[in-house]
Amino acid sequence: MQSGKPDKKTNTASQTLSEVFAGEETRVLDAEKLNDNRREKSCFVRSLETMSAKDIAEPAEGRKKKRLTAAFVTRLAAFLVCFGVFGVSLYMIVERVIDDIQTNRLIEDLQTAAVERAVPRMNLTQQLTPGYTLLEAMNADSAEPPVDEFISVDYDMEHKRLLAAIEMNEDVYGWIRIKGTVIDYPILQGPDNDYYLNRTITREYSKAGSIFADFRLSDTHRDNYNAIFYGHCMSSGTMFRAIMEWYEAYATRDSVADTMEIEIITRDGVYIYEVFSAYRSEGTHFITASFADKAEYLTFLKDIRNKSILRRRPAYDENSKICTLVTCTNVIDMPEERYVLHGILKQVIYYG
Repeated sequence: MQSGKPDKKTNTASQTLSEVFAGEETRVLDAEKLNDNRREKSCFVRSLETMSAKDIAEPAEGRKKKRLTAAFVTRLAAFLVCFGVFGVSLYMIVERVIDDIQTNRLIEDLQTAAVERAVPRMNLTQQLTPGYTLLEAMNADSAEPPVDEFISVDYDMEHKRLLAAIEMNEDVYGWIRIKGTVIDYPILQGPDNDYYLNRTITREYSKAGSIFADFRLSDTHRDNYNAIFYGHCMSSGTMFRAIMEWYEAYATRDSVADTMEIEIITRDGVYIYEVFSAYRSEGTHFITASFADKAEYLTFLKDIRNKSILRRRPAYDENSKICTLVTCTNVIDMPEERYVLHGILKQVIYYG
């Protein structure tokens, strides 16, 4: 008699058959995946095998060509112009700095030479009565000279410095200083009014040039009724730039003019001028160096004083002597305009 328990052999056989079918199904699925992978890999490999350089590189006719647009050209031109302006400006600045350094060294050398130089002194008891010029003699009402004249040792050092400059260059006319400014330079005088325009006391080229006397002047300073001196208006502040700075300082211009003194230091003495007139002008009327007679000279003095923008009005007559300092205004649309400063002689000091 059979019991109710299942047959162990039957269950085992049945279980084995199920596993076989399940395993077979798994192998079928794996095979299908492998075939799919092979197919995908084959497509990729085939694409690599059939690829050429033309497939990688973009055809020249297909590429978008870069064109030089008007905006790009404009920007490039502007950049080049700015770069050029910068280069020129830098060169000019360096050149001016070098000029200033050279000028300062020359002045220092002259100062050193002045200290080392021995100048014989004049006898302080000697009375000096300088002779009159022809015009003074014609109009003199007394034996007294028209300005104060006396002997002093106060300018011995300046005299030594001047003599050292003359040894360096025989074209040295004198030395100019203006009280209250940085103007303190030797004065040269060439064969014309161009020679020292861009030359130093050593005759070397310089943008700043030198302060120079009009070539028409007598080298004996006291013989000149209108002693004319020129100098550049350098942006670095050198030469006659201080005249422009004083002139354009409206708030202090008149007060400074009241105490300003122009010293022209020469071989025979120091000529001290007070401010007579100042203005801006075109033309050449103010550099008249000679006059037909005293009437013409008085008319000239009246004219230049009437042009003055200063409140001061010093007295003058036919015996008065003046100096004229001239420099550029540097106004682009007025290239012939000049700053003009006139001084009137008030004192002569002879070396003691």
